[in-house]
Amino acid sequence: MDPRSPPRRHLLLAGAAAGALPALASGRAPKTLRLAYNFAETGFDPPQVSDQSSVQVNAHIFEPLLTYDYLARPARLQPLTATALPEVSADFRRFVFTVRPGIFFADDPVFKGQPRELVAADYAYSIRRFYDPRWKSEHLYEFENAKILGLSELRQQALKGRAGFDYDAPVDGLRVLDRYRLELRLADPAPRFTHVFASPLLAAAVAREVVDAYGDDLMAHPVGTGPFRLVQWRRGSLIVLERNPRFREEVFDASSAADQPDCQAAAAHLAGQRLPLLDRVEISIVNEAQPRWLAFAGGQHDLLQLPPEFAPIAVPGGRVAPHLAKRGVRAQRTAEAVVAHTFFNCADPVVGGYTPEKVALRRAI
Repeated sequence: MDPRSPPRRHLLLAGAAAGALPALASGRAPKTLRLAYNFAETGFDPPQVSDQSSVQVNAHIFEPLLTYDYLARPARLQPLTATALPEVSADFRRFVFTVRPGIFFADDPVFKGQPRELVAADYAYSIRRFYDPRWKSEHLYEFENAKILGLSELRQQALKGRAGFDYDAPVDGLRVLDRYRLELRLADPAPRFTHVFASPLLAAAVAREVVDAYGDDLMAHPVGTGPFRLVQWRRGSLIVLERNPRFREEVFDASSAADQPDCQAAAAHLAGQRLPLLDRVEISIVNEAQPRWLAFAGGQHDLLQLPPEFAPIAVPGGRVAPHLAKRGVRAQRTAEAVVAHTFFNCADPVVGGYTPEKVALRRAI
């Protein structure tokens, strides 16, 4: 493989996603996607998780202000729960977001039977949670590097005192201007700061009353505004999502570059369809590659990120194997960004040592 080329991964998609499931109120069977993750989740609270299994599930439950048009080349920012892209000052130190009215959190007993609208204060609260020492978020650096005025100082006060983090203390860098408008101010210019608000990992909205109600059990009670909600969870075994009945009227709308025929075909096929396209997602946790492959080959799953060792069987020569193609299986190949580290044992008699010739040998390798 050319070391300058990004590695590629294959996704195999089965032709049908059928299962013996109860019918919907409309009388039709629910559209269900069945797939497997290769490592266990930790839970469903954005500031507390970093593993990809949890992050991917959270992205369908919680929503940031922005998202991307993923079919555009290059992908470009677009509003999600915001009415538009933010107002940005000329010096890239002030950002104002406006939340779209009429978006609601999924129903939960915490809301006592009342619809709970998403407002700017929810995003302000959710950002502050990363600074709260209670949650020990490893993603705090994303915000601290941006130097939001006053929040790092507020965190230091919480670390020194015993009263806990003060969510209501005013700070210059994070202000709720009105019900739907949120302002952020930074110490230094940050032209790319807007992109943080397209990440469900970093900028998803969580309702304060949900956090207060569930506390340390919050990871098992995700409540967001996204298209799905968690309905079943067996830790390290099964995650089941169902369509969120409170999800707003949303249709697929994306653009594609003229030189990307696959993206153009997808955009044309999905244009105008109501989101989400699925009613239910069933995610099994299968750590070992062989059982994942066998489950897909046996029709138990509809989507598989192909383990590399099974590529010669599934996509020999880069094409779907005939026995799979007959069943309607398709392959989608995507470039993947990977960081690789190479280590030398400097005590090794051949490549080790610190003499000029040994250093030169390692550099040559």
